[in-house]
Amino acid sequence: MKLKGLKGLTVNNGYYSYQRSIPKDIKDHPFFGGKKKYQKPLGAKIQTEEEIHKAWLEQHKAFESLVSNLREANLPLLEAKKLTEEATNLLKAHGLKVGQRSPDPFLTTQQNRNIEDATDMQVDHSGLLDDAKKFYWEKERLGETEGTYDIPSNVQVADEAWNILNTPKGERKNQTILLSDCWDIYAEKKELDIQDRQLRKTFHRWNFFLAYVGDCVLDSEQIHDRLDEYVEYREQARKDSIKSGRKPSPSSSTIQKEIDMACAIINLVVKLQRLNIRIVKPIIQKTEPKTREVLSPPEVLEIISLAQATSTSFYKPWKELTILLMAQTSCIASELQRMKKDSVLLDQEVPVIKITGNVKTKHRLRAIPLVYGVDRIKELIEAEQSEFILGEAAQTTESNLSKQLNKLVQQVNPEATAYSFRHTFRLNGQRKDINPLHIAYLGGWSGSSLNLNDIMMNYGKAGMETPDMLFKLQSVMKNINSHLLETEPAKNNVVELRA
Repeated sequence: MKLKGLKGLTVNNGYYSYQRSIPKDIKDHPFFGGKKKYQKPLGAKIQTEEEIHKAWLEQHKAFESLVSNLREANLPLLEAKKLTEEATNLLKAHGLKVGQRSPDPFLTTQQNRNIEDATDMQVDHSGLLDDAKKFYWEKERLGETEGTYDIPSNVQVADEAWNILNTPKGERKNQTILLSDCWDIYAEKKELDIQDRQLRKTFHRWNFFLAYVGDCVLDSEQIHDRLDEYVEYREQARKDSIKSGRKPSPSSSTIQKEIDMACAIINLVVKLQRLNIRIVKPIIQKTEPKTREVLSPPEVLEIISLAQATSTSFYKPWKELTILLMAQTSCIASELQRMKKDSVLLDQEVPVIKITGNVKTKHRLRAIPLVYGVDRIKELIEAEQSEFILGEAAQTTESNLSKQLNKLVQQVNPEATAYSFRHTFRLNGQRKDINPLHIAYLGGWSGSSLNLNDIMMNYGKAGMETPDMLFKLQSVMKNINSHLLETEPAKNNVVELRA
């Protein structure tokens, strides 16, 4: 397969990418953010010519589709914003201001009429509408009906200038809001911090949505067309995955989350700008619920044994520490990756780890008593020189960390992942009739996920870190992890009774 001649295929330092110049007729489109080039990496792992061609073709189709969409579907509407800008500049050039001829509610009728008369004289004297008047007079003389002829750009600008001259300045802000404007308006209103981990994911999902559907002026028809188009695209991606023998992806719940996210952002802008749009979400074809793989007690013990096998080539102290913590708690790998030593309190009466800082939701902030392998956990943490408990692993990416842990877990259960420990913790708690409030707190789950009232959750959470409650939670943790404690010396299974 020849790669030479593939349009836009570039290579730099051994890495392939797709790069195209943005066509002049759409270079000012907000989607491109003023950039002159459209560039997308083809992926660091592609090596063979077949893989390169496949990745190139995918990006090439995406770019051509984007250009076609912007040219054929959106351009007339998108030009409205540019038209307004040119009309505003035309007013300025003639010494006029936006809204100058519109009535002022704080002035009398006579005062407003005087301003109108003075503005009309200024318009006539400046010649603002001369070209437009001449054009329309000629069309009227020829008997041509409005709508049957093209209007020159200079006349369109003059028409728009007259419109904004007569429209109160405050009412102009919502007349040419683009879909691409929505994120900035949303982020400003919500006072969002783009450095927040969860927010970055939302931001990337929004950009993914916008990149596929293309930009448009916010109106009901355009928005609903794009929501329908996006759902159709994502459902087709799932069908293609099934056809090629891969797992069905994305699931209906994933598509629903993506649509909910987009609608939440758009709806806030609609509300703020007082636009007459009521969004009806598209219907999404339901898929079979994804089975959440859990680990049996023997599987958990076997994974721990593998993680502690220091003679193996894949042994790492941070892997052993991570597995020891995940096997008995609800923690996920990324929470432990960000955990610092000052969040681990093992010398107190009830040894705990605290999940703090940058978490997925507020419910994930919690203190979890440790009941299994505490001495070994302490030994591993003290041997680490870094401020992070996982040392070198704190510097890798979340995906790489999970990939390494998944390889270890899948030696025992090929269908499981490191995240399966979290599902297992929840199931063990439910099987042993643990108070749902305690399960929700220890797992960092919201009340609704366990059929608990959120008011009850918030009320109960307030006292979870008191000394008495930590002893109670320690007892709960011993009950949930009884299958682990049975493998330790009997003294570690004794629950201290407090006076």
